[in-house]
Amino acid sequence: MHGHGEEALSTFKRMQEDATVSPDQITYIGVLCACSHVGLVEKGRRHFTEMIHVYGIEPTIEHYGCMVDLLSRAGHFEEAERLVEQMPMQPNIAVWGDS
Repeated sequence: MHGHGEEALSTFKRMQEDATVSPDQITYIGVLCACSHVGLVEKGRRHFTEMIHVYGIEPTIEHYGCMVDLLSRAGHFEEAERLVEQMPMQPNIAVWGDS
């Protein structure tokens, strides 16, 4: 992403419009990180839900980490904490960050 969050999300949208290409786990890590860095909380929530319910992708610790980062950057600390509590795995550095 590195300053190109909007461009990454635009590319993802074009990818979704192309019926021959389906997003995978790695794609969604990039999408969620882009939402986080651009500050698009609602769009990030929608993509996280879409990943699970539309594409059948099981969230990994990295997806949860992106969501916690997204929510925390936007000041949604209680929601981030609830998400961590509901995760089916133990949080690690991907969730808590390295600082």
